[in-house]
Amino acid sequence: MMWTNDDIAEVLEHLRVQGNDDARFEAKSCARTIGTSVWESVSAFANTKGGVLLLGISEDGDFSPVPGFDANHIASQFMDGMGDGNPQGARLTNPPEYDVSRCEQNGLSFLVIDIHENGIQHKPCYLTARGPQTGGYRRMDDKDLRLSPTEVFEMTHALTPSSADRMVVPEADVSDLNAEAVDRVLAEHRNSKALRGTDTRLERMTRLNMVNKVGEVRLAGLLAAGQYPQQYYPKLIIDVVAHPGVEKSAVEGPRFVDRVQCDGNMPEAIEQAVEAIAKNLRAPTFVVGVGARTDSEIPKEVLREVVANAVVHREYDAQFLGESVTVDIYPDRVEVSNPGGLWGGVTLATIGSGVSCCRNATLMQLLHQIPYDDANDVTVEGGGSGIPLVIREMKSRALGEPVFRATPDRFTVVLGRYGVEQQENRDWLDHVGVPLTRHERMALLLLKRHGDMTVPQLHVALYLDSDDIRVILHRLVQARLADEIGPDRYALAEKVDGEEPSGGRKGLTASESAILSVLSADKPLDVHEIGRRSGRGLPTTRKALSRLVKRGLVLATAPPRSRNRKYLLKR
Repeated sequence: MMWTNDDIAEVLEHLRVQGNDDARFEAKSCARTIGTSVWESVSAFANTKGGVLLLGISEDGDFSPVPGFDANHIASQFMDGMGDGNPQGARLTNPPEYDVSRCEQNGLSFLVIDIHENGIQHKPCYLTARGPQTGGYRRMDDKDLRLSPTEVFEMTHALTPSSADRMVVPEADVSDLNAEAVDRVLAEHRNSKALRGTDTRLERMTRLNMVNKVGEVRLAGLLAAGQYPQQYYPKLIIDVVAHPGVEKSAVEGPRFVDRVQCDGNMPEAIEQAVEAIAKNLRAPTFVVGVGARTDSEIPKEVLREVVANAVVHREYDAQFLGESVTVDIYPDRVEVSNPGGLWGGVTLATIGSGVSCCRNATLMQLLHQIPYDDANDVTVEGGGSGIPLVIREMKSRALGEPVFRATPDRFTVVLGRYGVEQQENRDWLDHVGVPLTRHERMALLLLKRHGDMTVPQLHVALYLDSDDIRVILHRLVQARLADEIGPDRYALAEKVDGEEPSGGRKGLTASESAILSVLSADKPLDVHEIGRRSGRGLPTTRKALSRLVKRGLVLATAPPRSRNRKYLLKR
């Protein structure tokens, strides 16, 4: 984008209030020449999410323009270093695209350079003279951090199918495979072309890549049907930990309240992990027709899909064999994390598209449709349906969409819980005083969380027919619990939306008290994180924060319209 003086003035004022650079903006004085740190920042922005260089702006000088800055000279140096001027002056391998804007403030000029994120096929961007292992960087807050060897590996191999799951396991032989598990794999493929022309059990195991042609066990075979893969790879487990607080070791007392290290072959480990997670979640009862059923707070189907994806899609290269799949259970969420970044060109924006990409094709083939119990339930469905299923099921329980986080060498799925909000929701719905069906309760909770919603939005959230949504909303309007505020748009009725003082700090509402309880005086949080931690919807959170800022109880780090606005508890 091209920056104007007015646009960049708002950014500089935000940086002054903030007191330092951040993940998006980096100021460099560059009075006479471009130093190495500029190229490190270019590399970091290109390898992360892009960013903006402010050349001729002094961070130590309260983010003000540098007197004597020669915009023409520095612009020429920058273009040379990016390989667009003198080719002998190019400093980077895989340089990113960029845009240059010339701006001024108080009569002093400076350069605003937008650095675009590189496509996955052009990562890593690194300082050529140093090479990728020591010359590549990524952006973390206001720091340019050198890429680790595993991050460089993942970027370099992000489009290359992995052969790691086909490697032979030293010392292992067919006696290390569980006969019953092998039978299940072979039974699933017995009528397929994969086993055509095979006569012996060993030939069939070879055809399915459980072993190679001389009978040596492949990693995929050991993981899918091994007796105990951890004999050779102790960290290839699923480590499930339940924490007492909302962060690791964030409270005094025990570091965790439960821990289960799930081992055995992967179908066994996945099922053990699902049960270990469910044991540490609530088990609410849901009305189904004229009956009721009890399920875990997050459906087991969702837990199984997310954990199985972590196992199947993780990185099995030798550099990663010392890392486990981890599951961290907090009062407000469950985080499932695996070694290895997104693969095959999948991005956070496209992960829910239903397109199937898998770096470990052999392991996927073995686990696909393999039953793990006598009811013929399967561990991995395959076909790209898993993430859409997870999104649909989480929405249908009004738990919110899962959050996906990715670094070059790690991927994490965050599943929201009712946590402390669950009992609050029940109390709130009971206080409404009107008997409601499950879907009516869910619709009312969604209106509470989002402030107002349209019929199409509720259709997406609840996966119900739009006409059924309208019937539900009509019932809520008749009960004076909701109001129609526009064509097919509804909000909570005023009497339901009103909040009473919490009884804690004088004059504070329950939402304001809940928000104050999750804020820190040292670590700023954005409105989304505050809403998630406090169990409040975004409209409620924004209104409450505005009131708290006005009362002087909370500090905002940026102007109201800034997307970088965060909040701190006032000391």
